[in-house]
Amino acid sequence: MISKELLDILACPFCKSDIKMTEENGKEWLKCLNPQCGCVYAIEDDIPIMLIDQARRPCPKCGTQRDWFEEKDIIRCPKCNTELKYG
Repeated sequence: MISKELLDILACPFCKSDIKMTEENGKEWLKCLNPQCGCVYAIEDDIPIMLIDQARRPCPKCGTQRDWFEEKDIIRCPKCNTELKYG
């Protein structure tokens, strides 16, 4: 379990927005509260895995998993081409 103190200082590494803990199928996740971002980060052995390339990145328009283009600092949906720039 991640402490409230740690949750209070963590932010989404992509857009810098607040995150909250969620549970899905008995597993805990950290979800970005920015509706345009919505990245979801895994928690493994009580350690948040806050890496953009390992996050689930659902598109806010169509729900498709977006791709991370690190060299351009964007995530882009391969289905509807919605883009979001880093930070």
